[in-house]
Amino acid sequence: MEAPTTNNSYRHWRGTVAKRLHQIYCITIEDAGIDEDYLIGHWRSNETPFEFVKWFGNKYDLDPISLLVRPEGR
Repeated sequence: MEAPTTNNSYRHWRGTVAKRLHQIYCITIEDAGIDEDYLIGHWRSNETPFEFVKWFGNKYDLDPISLLVRPEGR
């Protein structure tokens, strides 16, 4: 019974990472070049999706989309 729960947990974690990457950096997991083994390693270390995305962005010096998009009228 543990395998389906573990699998669902990872899928949920991965989905949250994918959503967060898109929200902050407007990229996908594939765009970032992150492979499954790399993601699984971070998931197994009990890193939250938010911590992972923050760490990944800092490691690769990514600019958040909020810095790139100017408000209208400016």
